Amino acid sequence: MSTNGGRFSSFLRRVLPVASMLALAGAATLLIARPAEGTSSNGLPRLEALQEIEQLEYCYAAGTDAIGRGDLAKGKQIYSECFTPNAPVVIWAAGTDTDDPPAVSVPSADAWADLIDDLFADSGYVSTQHLISNIRIDILPGGSTAKITSYLIATHVYDPLGSVQVAHGTYENEAVLTPSGWKLSKRTFQTLSFMRVDAPAP
Repeated sequence: MSTNGGRFSSFLRRVLPVASMLALAGAATLLIARPAEGTSSNGLPRLEALQEIEQLEYCYAAGTDAIGRGDLAKGKQIYSECFTPNAPVVIWAAGTDTDDPPAVSVPSADAWADLIDDLFADSGYVSTQHLISNIRIDILPGGSTAKITSYLIATHVYDPLGSVQVAHGTYENEAVLTPSGWKLSKRTFQTLSFMRVDAPAP
C-alpha cells in the first residue's frame, strides 16, 4: 500500500507542474484572443479603415509635390489614386473665414492639378514640400463616409539656398468608401498664413 502511495505521489510531482503550465498557457491565450470588455468586435476593420483614410492625406501631398516638381502627369496619376472623379477642392485665403467667398473653388482634383501647375510655374517655384500632420478622422454612422481634419505646413521653393514661400493652415476633408477603397470626396483648406521668407543678404 505504501509502495503504491509512493508511486502515486511521484507521479503527481511529475505531472502537476506540466498541467499547471498548460492551464496557464490556456488562460493566457484566452486573455490575448478575447477583446477587452466594451471593445467592439469589429475593431480590426475599423483600424484598417482609419489607416487607409490617413494614407489619403499623404497621397494628396505626394501628388501636389509631384506637380511642384513640374511633373503634372505624375501628380494627376497620384491624385487618381486618392480622389473620387468629381471631388471639389475649395480654398480660403489667409485672413478670411469660411463665411467669406473662397479664393479658389474647382470641381475636381484634375482641375485642381491644372490650376496649381499653372500657379506654381507662374510663381516661379522650383519645388514644393507639403507636410501634413495632426490627422483626426471621424468615421460617420454607417461606416461608408468620414470627415478628416489635418494641419499643413507647405514650403514652396524659389531658391533652395535663399528664398521660400511658406503656408500654414487646416484641411477639413471628406472621404467615402468606394468599391476600390476609401477616396477623398471633398477637400477644403483654410489658410492660416502665407508669407515669403528670404535668407539675409551676405
